[in-house]
Amino acid sequence: MPRTLLLAVLAVVACAAARPAACAAASLPLEVEVRAREFAPGEPVRITVRAPEPLVSARGRFGGREIRLAPEDGRTPSASWTGWSLVGLDDPPGPAIIEITGRTAGGRAAAGARAVTVAAREFPVEHLTVAAKYVEPPADVAARLARERAALDAVYARTSPPPPDLGPFVPPVPGPPTSTFGKRRVFNGKPRAPHPGLDLRAAEGDTVRSAGAGTVVWAGELYYSGNTVIVDHGLGLFTIYAHLSRIDVREGQPVRAGERLGLAGATGRVTGPHLHFGAKIGREPFDPRALYDPSLFD
Repeated sequence: MPRTLLLAVLAVVACAAARPAACAAASLPLEVEVRAREFAPGEPVRITVRAPEPLVSARGRFGGREIRLAPEDGRTPSASWTGWSLVGLDDPPGPAIIEITGRTAGGRAAAGARAVTVAAREFPVEHLTVAAKYVEPPADVAARLARERAALDAVYARTSPPPPDLGPFVPPVPGPPTSTFGKRRVFNGKPRAPHPGLDLRAAEGDTVRSAGAGTVVWAGELYYSGNTVIVDHGLGLFTIYAHLSRIDVREGQPVRAGERLGLAGATGRVTGPHLHFGAKIGREPFDPRALYDPSLFD
């Protein structure tokens, strides 16, 4: 397993180096703790913020992305907040800043920042052959695709509190990967978006289980991914289970890690039976294998 990075810094030092104007003497200094397998494209980042006084609000930015933060104990005000971000597939290598701001009940501002270095990462190219309608969709499915995009945008815009038992995730099926995250995919000779997850070996009818605790926020058919389940794990963290032959859960249903979601299959844009296992923060994908790392949940 790649080693986990655990970085902590007092904001009074880091913020002064990153953005002096944001660190006026009146601001409370925040301690920012950052965990990641590595800072490279396709990797999630767990962020914990600790304040010397309880905060009624906290927010963050990293690489142009908003960081959704919530109190660790579920109560506001709180002196400890947590959230998720990621390094995007197209983020350039080099220095980057994680910035956090907050406010106390009395209106006092708080600020902190952390400088990190993003490593370069290359992804291989994969050539696949599928039915032509999944490469150049016919005109009569355009309205359907637009409806699905709008529905998924609403799903991924959710910000819910994390479940109390959220911990290291487990593989949704026992089979090994047959295609890895981030591959630059070429369907029928036409380049398409990079692979947003893992393809895991699974036979038709194999049980598919939730990788972590959460709430089902999508359970239905999609044009490209076929029968699909999406689980919300809180703070903008989602996992996706696609190409199922059968769905055994309903939207709004709480699930535990290891609970059955459905059966593997070959629905949607596929070359054969398998499970597509994806993970996202908001709408952006990352390598779901990172969620198996227990240090992200310490």
